[in-house]
Amino acid sequence: MKELTINISKDFSKYIGPREKRIAEFSGEDFRERFLEENFEKYDRIHIELDGTLGYPWDFLDEAFGVIARKYGPKKFWEKFDFISINNYVTEKITYIVNHSKKENP
Repeated sequence: MKELTINISKDFSKYIGPREKRIAEFSGEDFRERFLEENFEKYDRIHIELDGTLGYPWDFLDEAFGVIARKYGPKKFWEKFDFISINNYVTEKITYIVNHSKKENP
């Protein structure tokens, strides 16, 4: 099984931006494209370390993880990703976003 660990604060940024790249750096869109979509088919399991940033805006989380969950469905999302954090609040927000996402029509 091929696995990848992404540490957001070290591999991406400590300063998390908004939803879209056109608004500011370190956006959810940028993270999704560079880290999640690029590696989705390459790895069986992707571990995401959330600690070390200065917080996560809701729109960043929805753009990064909600878009993937809507594209592949929550079941496939949870088969692929897991989250590592001492802050349950962030993982609970991601869980809410993913579990309330409906798969887009193929």
